[in-house]
Amino acid sequence: MLSRSGQARPWRVGLSLLLTVLFGVFPSPSVVASEGRMDDLLTDQRNYYSKDRLLRLGVVFGVGGIAANTSFDERFQRHYQDRIRNAHTDEFSEMALLFAEGKYLIPVTLSLASLSLIDEDSSLGEFGGNTIRSYLVGAVPVFAMQRVTGASRPGESDRGSKWQPLADDNGVSGHAFAGAVPFLVAARTVENPFAKYALYAASLAVPFARVNDKDHYVSQAALGWYMAFEATGAVLETERNKRIGVAPMVGGDYYGIAVFGSW
Repeated sequence: MLSRSGQARPWRVGLSLLLTVLFGVFPSPSVVASEGRMDDLLTDQRNYYSKDRLLRLGVVFGVGGIAANTSFDERFQRHYQDRIRNAHTDEFSEMALLFAEGKYLIPVTLSLASLSLIDEDSSLGEFGGNTIRSYLVGAVPVFAMQRVTGASRPGESDRGSKWQPLADDNGVSGHAFAGAVPFLVAARTVENPFAKYALYAASLAVPFARVNDKDHYVSQAALGWYMAFEATGAVLETERNKRIGVAPMVGGDYYGIAVFGSW
């Protein structure tokens, strides 16, 4: 899809390049499968499309739909632009949007993920790998829901934020999704509560910037963030389940089940 300037949207180009590079790094499906990578990717997908997660997504999209199809989005946009936006929020927005730029996002994420090839226990490598997998899980649903909702950007059409399937493709903010993923992966991994909440707050920076710059309504930015939240949750659920196992125990005069975990 094209932006209002007629150029391909950077975050979409970035994710497309990420997919291309990723499968260029792992060209052989047999190699991927032998290392358990394909199993992890498939499990990520199953987790994302689980009943509970789809139910939560449905509820959140229902709330987002109310905001988009009533006067809420428009009124919020006017209030923010007239009474809150200023030079300081513009400066913050400019800085925050760097975290959704594909030209920075791709090389940094792939570089971090590649550390796992050197050291399987690398925390940075694990972070990079989980970030890539979160993009792989969430990219297609984000693309789909942008078209399904069919909403426009602020000032782009008379419909505004109202949903009209297939009429446009801005009902979910792709930048909000892309910019939130790394922070959410980190937030859901660290144990320090202060760092955790700081990272959750940082995950809102790009969604805030999209509203500040009048590139998205608040419901669109919020939906992009929430889809990132569920995508990262699906990936980290795979990782948690890998660390818990069950095995039978049979001896000369006993039998039972052993439960083991790793962390």
